[in-house]
Amino acid sequence: MEEIHSACQDAVNGLPSRRPVIEMTIPSVLDKTISPPGKHVINLFIQYTPYKPSDGSWADPVYRESFAKRCFGLIDEYAPGFSSSVIDYDMLTPPDLEREIGLTGGNIFHGAMGLDSLFLMRPVKGWSDYRTPLPGLYLCGSGTHPGGGVMGAPGRNAALTVLRDIKKA
Repeated sequence: MEEIHSACQDAVNGLPSRRPVIEMTIPSVLDKTISPPGKHVINLFIQYTPYKPSDGSWADPVYRESFAKRCFGLIDEYAPGFSSSVIDYDMLTPPDLEREIGLTGGNIFHGAMGLDSLFLMRPVKGWSDYRTPLPGLYLCGSGTHPGGGVMGAPGRNAALTVLRDIKKA
């Protein structure tokens, strides 16, 4: 918990985390068609990277590479030799996510997931039931309850609300 707190504090202070929270998945374990034989594709979800770092710029290739190597080095602590096994990588920083995917501020959760923006307050007070003030317009993205992730729950919940509203009409 201390490392998670420290990683978050780094980002709050405008710094990419010294020891970021890393979620690693290896999709090529299940789908052999996405990598050459004997090789793997690894996805790293790195938390706590500020949109505009105070000590550099994501536009600087040297800065980007330094952060990538920091992340790989952290993985080396748990999986020795990981860094030396990396053939190539692609990196999507918060500005990249905003530019390429349209995620404002590079936030995959469409806003903070703090206590002040969960349950009845997600996305904002009065709109937590997936309905908007515009009849027939519903919210279903990760900005709605219960938030982002791969679970699809915001979309399912919104679809159920739409179906209930159609039955009432």
